[in-house]
Amino acid sequence: MAERVFARKMEKAGFTDVRIGERVPYGIRDAALYPLFTPELIRLMERVIPPDRQGSVAMAVIATARKP
Repeated sequence: MAERVFARKMEKAGFTDVRIGERVPYGIRDAALYPLFTPELIRLMERVIPPDRQGSVAMAVIATARKP
């Protein structure tokens, strides 16, 4: 999801002062820490994603906001 879309959805949910901040590369090893990514899926990603790209397959974005 685009950052601007995510920020707009947060505002629609009632949050204010929405700020999109730090961006952090997210790799396959990071994904393996979450139950959403099964061991089978991790193995598949390791097979199909070239080794030089496995350390950064996505971007984590830190967002902050206030809930009045």
